[in-house]
Amino acid sequence: MKKQVKNILCMGAVLALLGWTVYTIFQEQTPGQLAAALLSADWRILLLGLPMMVLFICCEAKATHAILRALGCPQPFKRCAYYSSVGFFFSTITPSATGGQPAQVLAMSKDGTPAASGALDMLLVTIGYNTAAMVWGISALFAAGNLTERLGGQVGLLLGLGLAVFALLDVAMFLFLFLPGPTKRLLYGCIALASKVCPALDKTGLEAKADEHLREYRRGADLIRRAPALLFQVVGLSMAQLACSYAIPYVVYRAFGLTGFSLWEVMALQALCSIAVGYLPLPGSAGAAENVFLRSFLLVFGGTLVAPAMILTRTLNCYLVLAVTAVILAAGRAVRRSAQKPAVPEAPPETRSTPMERAG
Repeated sequence: MKKQVKNILCMGAVLALLGWTVYTIFQEQTPGQLAAALLSADWRILLLGLPMMVLFICCEAKATHAILRALGCPQPFKRCAYYSSVGFFFSTITPSATGGQPAQVLAMSKDGTPAASGALDMLLVTIGYNTAAMVWGISALFAAGNLTERLGGQVGLLLGLGLAVFALLDVAMFLFLFLPGPTKRLLYGCIALASKVCPALDKTGLEAKADEHLREYRRGADLIRRAPALLFQVVGLSMAQLACSYAIPYVVYRAFGLTGFSLWEVMALQALCSIAVGYLPLPGSAGAAENVFLRSFLLVFGGTLVAPAMILTRTLNCYLVLAVTAVILAAGRAVRRSAQKPAVPEAPPETRSTPMERAG
């Protein structure tokens, strides 16, 4: 019941934000003007966004490919690309991207990868992604220059909260990874304090969950000690993965024939926008991402083109990829079902009869 209420509230928030986005767009221009602006974009340049988003999926797939190989349960790269597609699809349609990793672990387990190895792969991919996002975010604060001063109070507040959340998560994950002893004591202390404040909490259950997570991180630390270059490889691939997504607004910018802002400035602004909405409990940050884009990129695209630019950017780096990964997921399931379908056994030779024998 609680889950249903949570889903209803989440979808309500998404619909309200999307409604506000549509209202904001059509306050500034008519549907005809919006359509004319969209058609004015050079679609040959926009097509460059497609291989970039393919590379976005492949970067995570390569990270998974390297981690599973290091764990001794390698999978072909095309299967790792399938896992990444599954993760992108379910991350986009679930609040806070909570559905992506469990779906990936399940897909790996169906191919014979132990669940523990799949979970460890997801842990290291998450550490790499969060670290890369923080590096991009901090770099963007300097690269965006005076653009950050024009974000406005609301976007600035979301950005500050987003950076704080990403930093906290990143520090916590590295503490779990390399300082398990002090981290365990800190966790137990927090659980004890929370139990005193709220006696209804299951202290024993929370401590058991903490121990389970610590064991997972300990396995990750052991793997990194055996293959120290692996973590750097995963972080590097995550940096490249995010670069593919952050560069999409620049592709749209050039498709409209605009100049004046560099690739790095536009990428930096997109990095900050992504961090500002990345922690919000909304499927694919829908609604929030659109609103933040409209506010943040107004200076870059101008009042006439910012709404069409938002539509094209979100289509390329989210909705189109969502549709493609949905097709990949459906095709993968269909292939698996056909492979598992039992063959119809032939009748034994001695039971076969000729038409003449049957007639007789």
